[in-house]
Amino acid sequence: MTRDLRNQTDWLTPLLALALWAAHFMILWAASSIFPGQPHARWIALAVTLGALAALIWLWRASKVRSVFSAAGLGIAVAAAAILFDALPALIG
Repeated sequence: MTRDLRNQTDWLTPLLALALWAAHFMILWAASSIFPGQPHARWIALAVTLGALAALIWLWRASKVRSVFSAAGLGIAVAAAAILFDALPALIG
């Protein structure tokens, strides 16, 4: 008699969501460093933020997340909040 001891939790989805957040942060930081105080940086921030949020929506649908109360759902929700928080200074300031 053997039991299946494998973990059925999806850890790849939150990992990808947080990696997307890190990539978004690095691109926004690079744009603000290359174009300090210029409208180019704001347009880049807007485009990259919309692309990152679209990628998170795609990741949510592709991984078939049922609710935010799972590891995958929480990872995507945290990444979405962090991406919006990263974009605010670039778009406002």
